[in-house]
Amino acid sequence: MGKIKLSATFLVAGLIPLFVVSASIAQPLSTDPARFGAMTCQQLWFVEQKTLAEGRVCLKSERAKRAFRRFDRCISSSESILPVKTRSYLEQLRKVARGKGCAGF
Repeated sequence: MGKIKLSATFLVAGLIPLFVVSASIAQPLSTDPARFGAMTCQQLWFVEQKTLAEGRVCLKSERAKRAFRRFDRCISSSESILPVKTRSYLEQLRKVARGKGCAGF
């Protein structure tokens, strides 16, 4: 009986980080994609990096790491951890940025 209770405790404790990650990713995306066309390259970069930081994707540039150092610690360098909706949002943003000739997109 004690073994089953202990296993259940570890199972629940193991699910807590998954809930925390899911909750942070489930937050609404901050900028309406319809506004991307009116944004500067700097603004598009900021929204992209903020979206990655909120999704706990490890940021690559030192500039981004400094700008978003107060966000929760990253858990993966792969964007595949993001929900499909978030990846689609980022692709829309990057498409607009490339169309504007923004460097780094």
